[in-house]
Formats: sequence, structure tokens, C-alpha cells
Amino acid sequence: MYKSGFVGLVGRPNVGKSTLLNALIKQKVAIVTEKPQTTRRPIRGILTSDDAQIVFVDLPGIHKAFNALSEYMLEAATQVAQGSDVNLFIVDGSAVPPGTGDVYTARTLMKTGVPSVLVMNKVDLVPPDEIDERLRMFMALGDFVDAVPVSATTGKNLDLLLETVKKYLPEGPKFYPEDMKTDQPVSFLVGEVIREKIIQLTGDEIPYSVEVQVDFVEDGQDITRINSTIFVEKESQKPIIIGANGRMIKQIGTLARKELEAFLGKHVFLGLWVKVKENWRDNREALRQFGYGVE
Repeated sequence: MYKSGFVGLVGRPNVGKSTLLNALIKQKVAIVTEKPQTTRRPIRGILTSDDAQIVFVDLPGIHKAFNALSEYMLEAATQVAQGSDVNLFIVDGSAVPPGTGDVYTARTLMKTGVPSVLVMNKVDLVPPDEIDERLRMFMALGDFVDAVPVSATTGKNLDLLLETVKKYLPEGPKFYPEDMKTDQPVSFLVGEVIREKIIQLTGDEIPYSVEVQVDFVEDGQDITRINSTIFVEKESQKPIIIGANGRMIKQIGTLARKELEAFLGKHVFLGLWVKVKENWRDNREALRQFGYGVE
């Protein structure tokens, strides 16, 4: 009996959803930073085994919307959770008692009617004798069909989590080829890697104001040529991205290029430009231009 289905990774911002996805897939398909709300779009990671194909969907953190972009992120996360076969409610086990974000997310999940498994992440940061008690705290937030304590960082209990997910998946065929890890196009992955480096290298204001648009990817035999534009919201943010004598944008480009070369298996030429698009996060036309499916 072969099983297959879609599994939503749902939780408040910064509980380790993207780290967990990468650990389950055993390949980096989602960028990871210490800043909350790094994930802006649903990102699919595909795990194929002899008895199942599981399509995990890393979702933007559930939070109360405060601009057009965050409205899109909340709506996208809610819609995918409603259409999943199983949802994983991911919480940070090192942060107790559960916060208002956990309560809000659990209520949102319960409204979907989709079977939800509680996944208490970061148990490597929890004293062993407190794990059961903390699990009970989070279980009290909703009607969960199962609960698994894990550590995405160390890999603890990830095999148990996979077996638990399979229990609740329907019978079905493979949706994707066996060797496919994600269905995201290369241009999307390129833009995300560049954005990750910007988030890692800049201060608190910049990460939320940045969007990366990949202008073209030209794949040659020995080299891939990529041009990308980095958009910020204010003129004052542009020199921060460029840096003194261009040092910051050079560092961003170097780190991104090295990761892309490892991923693509060939040399990469990466051209980066910086432009200003005022208040783009609240501009629905700009969001559509950047590929967000806003109305």
C-alpha cells in the first residue's frame, strides 16, 4: 500500500519550520535565518521512500497581518493548511509556557478540520525530565491526533516523525519523480539565496524591506550567468545594501555565488543591482510584480 500526500508545516514565526523541512528532505530547499518571518511563500520539499511520497510545505509563520505582504503570507499559510492531508503544528519547546502566537496558530489550525500532529521542536534545548510536561502544555492548545518531540538541528526523532506522518496519509500515487527534492524553479531558489545573505549580513530594518527579483538565468555549459535586482523601500536603505565602496554588496554577492556554485555544480557569474520601490510591502501592484498572488 503506497501512501502520498501534502503536509503543511504550520507555526508562529521563528519556531524552526524551514530548518525542519531541510532536515527532513536532507537538502537545503528553504532559506534559514535567525530573523522571524523569513519565509514569505509556501515552499515545497519532496521526500520519496519505498512506501510513501510526502510533500512537505513550509509555510509563512502564522501572525496577525499588518501590511499587504503580511496579509498575503497569512492567507497563503491558511489556504495551504486547509488543503493539506496532514498538518504539523510546530512549536518551540524551549519557549514555555505557550505564547499568544502559539494559541492563535493552534486556533487557526483547528478551524481547518485537517488532522494535526503536534511537533515540539528544539528539544535539544529542553531538560530531558521536562519534555513530557512541556508536550502536555502544547497539547492542551488543540485537538491533536499525535505528538512528537524533535530536534531539527540534531535530527532527534525525525524518523519517528516521518513514521507518524505516514500513519495519517491517504493511499495514493507519486506526484513527483523519485529524485526531485523541490518543485521550485531555479530562479526562485537563486532569489531566496541572495535574500538569505542580505538578511544574515544586515541589521534589523533591512531584512523586512528587501525583495529580490531575478532578471535572468542563462545556463551555459561551464558557467551560469545570473542578473538580479535587489529592491528596498527607502532611498536611505540603498547605501546600506551597497556599503562603503561597494563592500556590502560585494560580500552579499560572494556568499550567494559560492552557495549557488555548490548547488548548480558549475561556475556562476552573479550580477547584482539595487533599486528603490517605495513602500512595496503595502503596494499590491508591486507585490504582483514580485510574484505574490495578491488580489
